[in-house]
Amino acid sequence: MSVPPSKWSSETSLNQLHSRDESELLDVIDQLRFQGVGRFLGEDGLPQLIVAGDQSSGKSSVLEALTRVRFPIRSKQCTTFATELKLRRSTTSRISTRIKPGPNRTEEDKQRLARFKESCSSPEQFPELIDLARACMKGIDRESSETFFDDILQVEIFGPDLAPLTVVDLPGIIHFHNNDQEVSTVSDLVQKYMRHRNSIILAVVAASNDYNNQIILKYATRIVPGGERVLGIITKPDTLTPDSDRELDFLNLARNTEIKFEHGWHVVRNWDSDTKNSTFEERDQVEQDFFENSSWAGLPTLNPGLGISSLRQRLSEILLDHIRTILPSIRKKLSEDREESEGLLRRLGSPRETTREQQDYLSNISDAFYEHMQDALDGIYRRSKFFNGEHRRLRAVIRNLNEEFAIDMLQKGQKWYILPDDLAEDSTPIAKLLTGRAYLRSKFLHEVVLPLVRSERGHELPGVFNHLLIGSLFRRQMEPWENLAKAHIQRVWFAINRCLEEVLGHITNETTCNNLLMHVIDPAMKSRQLEVMKKLQELLLPHRDYEPMNLDPTFFLNVQTVNPQKENSGSLDKNSRTSPEDPSNLGPDSGTVGANDGHGSLSDQYECSNALDAMQSYYKPAMIQFINNVASLGIEQCLLVGLPKIFSSATVRNMNDDILIAVAAESRAIVTERSRLSKKLELLETGLETIRRFTPRGKHSVSFKCIVPVLR
Repeated sequence: MSVPPSKWSSETSLNQLHSRDESELLDVIDQLRFQGVGRFLGEDGLPQLIVAGDQSSGKSSVLEALTRVRFPIRSKQCTTFATELKLRRSTTSRISTRIKPGPNRTEEDKQRLARFKESCSSPEQFPELIDLARACMKGIDRESSETFFDDILQVEIFGPDLAPLTVVDLPGIIHFHNNDQEVSTVSDLVQKYMRHRNSIILAVVAASNDYNNQIILKYATRIVPGGERVLGIITKPDTLTPDSDRELDFLNLARNTEIKFEHGWHVVRNWDSDTKNSTFEERDQVEQDFFENSSWAGLPTLNPGLGISSLRQRLSEILLDHIRTILPSIRKKLSEDREESEGLLRRLGSPRETTREQQDYLSNISDAFYEHMQDALDGIYRRSKFFNGEHRRLRAVIRNLNEEFAIDMLQKGQKWYILPDDLAEDSTPIAKLLTGRAYLRSKFLHEVVLPLVRSERGHELPGVFNHLLIGSLFRRQMEPWENLAKAHIQRVWFAINRCLEEVLGHITNETTCNNLLMHVIDPAMKSRQLEVMKKLQELLLPHRDYEPMNLDPTFFLNVQTVNPQKENSGSLDKNSRTSPEDPSNLGPDSGTVGANDGHGSLSDQYECSNALDAMQSYYKPAMIQFINNVASLGIEQCLLVGLPKIFSSATVRNMNDDILIAVAAESRAIVTERSRLSKKLELLETGLETIRRFTPRGKHSVSFKCIVPVLR
């Protein structure tokens, strides 16, 4: 049964820690993280108080005095597990608890502990819940000695005036224990919480022991070297003998001169098990009387603070400073998360159950698809951030690939590379770059051209080569063209497919993208691939199957100038320095007419040289024509023309019902995701709106500190 809100409000002072406006802001942030929306906040997102100290340092008493929630305080019992107190605002008052099993528990224990759920309606009943949780963690053997657990008791305290805050009571750090594993468990747990960057560490030090021997101070100075998140708290000052050396040591510690923390030190007097039945008001009065009549009264008023009431006020100031520091980054992250969520929701589209809704959904995607693909083909990259990736700039990618193809054709397109005779085969660097066989001209004439001349003779007169010889030489020379062109087309085809896939991935969700690729894009691109390969065979046909044809009026002049060596020396090759026009070389003693020195007769050599010159003159313009035809008639005409229209509104209208459902129908997962994103956006908008009210605007704006006053 819930207690009336008024009764709860009179029993707690948690609302002293926060102003109303600050509580509202923290409530929004906490709700975001609690719902899983504030993932960007992580473990460090929401400010929380970490009460840490050595065993029996009095930290639980400090926490109880701060929260006005009863903790078990027994002289022979200590905290054996972490307790997270999550304060929540509610119209009714109640306390609920559950156990988060530790990572080292067995699956059976995890299931047993996860079933633990207890609640009560009054803060006074909280110690009983603690005892029940401890018994559950012990398991069947409840008579065993005290052990430390890595389980976490999660406590939610609901009340009408509670500010959203997480307060953590940690097990006391152990100095000596028979079980080293338990010492390590507690040490790791305490340090893990202390490393949370948004945790405010209340480092509790008991005046009953030498502070140099208290481990919490070693942890604090190592984990937070600057002490910026630490407030030191000295407990049990009543155990010190007045005017003793130990009291003087602790007085100096409290002045923040021995161990410096950014937030300084605070001193509180704990109640103990002998005064556990006192009311909170009685406890505060005893503490006030103690400080007014002791050496502590002579300390500076600002640092350290004295008493639990002023500690609440100091924590309020620290929390406000912390919020003021992290508020801009939280707002930025909220905005980024909102933008991302809006994009995800936009890509999911509107709900679509009917055929008309599914068609409208795909039509909207097709419009965006057309715009992006048309810009990609036109080389207009400034309209969308999509084109920030260079591989998405399709026109640039295609042009670069075409240029690479042209270079490949120039370097690798010819079966033979014929070098001038005045260059040694291994002396020219270009020969090393060529994949085909490199020949000196004279050697090529003898080893390649001469056998063809002899095998293709007809009724020609001596010295006149068969015109079919040009085609025979050319068809052998252009053999690499087909494979080079196929490889180029394949690279272009992959580049186009990649762009298509990334455009769809940019404008729609993953499921719709995959469905469109499978049912629309892939079939269309497969058809275009077959078309361009068919076109390639068509472009190769006149070069591969027909005799060479060139209507260029200057072709004859090109033949005459293709071999400068022949023109300069008048020779046919380096083994024959004679000319058939010279009558002195035609006598019976000349050794040329009908001679065969292994390089063929003079007429053979003349035929070979002229045939090679003609083939080389024809090859270059034919190769350039082929390169251009592959780029324009193959790549452009077959793959790129009409590419933005392969998925259009007309495509959507012509879809049969099966394809339409396969592509556009929503799965249960999409329906769930849309609902989740919609709720998430509502929370993000609420958070941003709350933060905007705390953001100063203009030069006349008041400071954040004025907006959220500190209770004094």
